[in-house]
Amino acid sequence: MTRPSDFPPDRGVVLFTQGDTAYEFYRDLGTGRVGERVLLAQVRTPRGLGSSVVLKCLPRPDTAEEAEHFQRARARLEEEVRLARHLQHPRIARIQGLVELTHGLCVVMEHLEGLTLNTLLSVAQARGRYFSESFLLHVGAEAAAALEHAHTRTDEAGTPLGIVHRDVNPGRIRLGPRGEVRLTDFGIALSRLTGRVATSFPRAQGDVLYAAPESLLGEAVDARADLFSLGLTLLEFATGRHLYDPGHLLAEELEARLSKEEQEQVLAASVASLGLDLPPFAEDALRCAMVFRSEDVERAAEGLSVPLRDILHTLLRRDPAERFATASELESVLRARQAQQPPYSGEDAVKEVQQALAEADTLLWDVEVPDDEGGISVPVEDEIPTQPASPRDSRGPLKTQRHPDEVTTAPGRAT
Repeated sequence: MTRPSDFPPDRGVVLFTQGDTAYEFYRDLGTGRVGERVLLAQVRTPRGLGSSVVLKCLPRPDTAEEAEHFQRARARLEEEVRLARHLQHPRIARIQGLVELTHGLCVVMEHLEGLTLNTLLSVAQARGRYFSESFLLHVGAEAAAALEHAHTRTDEAGTPLGIVHRDVNPGRIRLGPRGEVRLTDFGIALSRLTGRVATSFPRAQGDVLYAAPESLLGEAVDARADLFSLGLTLLEFATGRHLYDPGHLLAEELEARLSKEEQEQVLAASVASLGLDLPPFAEDALRCAMVFRSEDVERAAEGLSVPLRDILHTLLRRDPAERFATASELESVLRARQAQQPPYSGEDAVKEVQQALAEADTLLWDVEVPDDEGGISVPVEDEIPTQPASPRDSRGPLKTQRHPDEVTTAPGRAT
């Protein structure tokens, strides 16, 4: 494996070989959660150039201090690979295995084409209009099916694994070029897998802006926490509004809503997380998670149909016992609502994305698509400006990374 000091290598440089298969460097995707280097590579066999894969590469340590971090990171990556053996589902991104190398180790993962909901949210804001309810129902039902598979996995003895994703957010749900919806990255999932790495820290795992209240408070979480996170994701994708970013409330009003008991809970959670690597907006997210009410959900869901608002209300209950009991129940409700709409397929979802890209047109110049996304383009038509197969081109960087402090509101007319 190429050493970190050799980065970035030239495109086409062989990172490592496994048998008669070579993995050639294509693009550096940055640093992962545990400090690993994430790379996009192309597979080459004696038959020629094959598909792309994502590599999580962890170089072996040079110092004693690095050795301790290496062992922790290695344990997490190994657990991710072992857990992936139980997650063989068409709506979940696959991990192909772990490769031991002289200079480190690499996790080989499936590279998915398509665009994440995070990117599509930026496209919607650029064009000044969000996606249809049918699109939202399609994505939500498919994501719920993926979560149901994960939540109900058992080990070889039939013992429930208790898998909780813990990082469901718009960046983890991707629409592929054929309309397929995939849930990605179980890298910080909670499970009862034998030999798992303990991660019971007094903090939310994953993106705190999409964490369930019980997760933010450092309490025990189960599958219903993932459903809350999916609810926040669908609400933002449908309206651009977020419960943890209540623009209609002042800081004083947030404090006034907290009971004495709730204030003590927030204080205890804040103290417990001191010294941890939390983002600066984590405490604000915690306060919002504690104070939001049913009327805030109703205000955030304004403009949506009554049945869809009812679904979001049930997903976004502070008390887990009041949410949908399982992802299967959520999927059934979403599919029932789908059945009340005109027929809508994965191909229809892709067409809707293509239309959104065409309508946004040059406004997408200011939207940065991550390096591992692409593959959905606007059909070539004389009356519609076309986009390249990948939204990245020579016109400049497209920017989707929204600052956490930025208020996300429903877009007005594009200017």
